[in-house]
Amino acid sequence: MGDVSADSITIEMLREACGTVRCSPLDVINTPMIPWSQTTLPLNNPCNIHIKLENMQRTGSFKIRGVANQFARRLKGGHFVTMSAGNYGKSFAYACKHYGSKGKVVMPETAPISRSVLIQSLGVEVERAPTPRLMDVVNRSVQEDSMTFLHSYDDPDLIAGHASLGFEILEVVPYPDVVVVCCGGGGLLAGVAAAIKLSGCENTKIYGVEPEGGEYSNSFFTVRSYLL
Repeated sequence: MGDVSADSITIEMLREACGTVRCSPLDVINTPMIPWSQTTLPLNNPCNIHIKLENMQRTGSFKIRGVANQFARRLKGGHFVTMSAGNYGKSFAYACKHYGSKGKVVMPETAPISRSVLIQSLGVEVERAPTPRLMDVVNRSVQEDSMTFLHSYDDPDLIAGHASLGFEILEVVPYPDVVVVCCGGGGLLAGVAAAIKLSGCENTKIYGVEPEGGEYSNSFFTVRSYLL
């Protein structure tokens, strides 16, 4: 976020972004939040767990939430560049196609080719590069092609858009004990945490988690409310 501090993030800002996301022409979904007991996953602990099914979201992950707010605050028809291994890139490309914007996704060479093909099918250019050189390619695109860089996680507008998910959690579980959020770059975690804490849930514990030695998942995350 550069020089943006946590003190500059207000509940009013997050609520405005939530309204933007909900009214977005990108058709962001208020995804279901179901009790763990409705699944086939075994659970022996006496607690009440809810799962927010972001894998049902438009483009397959939560990324569209932040993208919806990012694009709503940029000039329509712009020329944008970003870097992504896949999920943000899909949402970015989807938004570019809708708004008629030119776009470019810089992807690491290790990303599956199928993701590149999908993004290209939406009319967005893909350039693959070694992971250490991703920002070099982005900077070249900004300087030589006059593109605007949209960050895939470190951007206040994107984080505020992700806060919409935090507000949706509170509509189902007003005062959760624990919220567990998938975490890669931290954009979703920052948005959800801000929405929950600034809504007055001072006692809610929020954890960012990712698999050890593997890619984090965008599929779902859980909200736990312990039964005493």
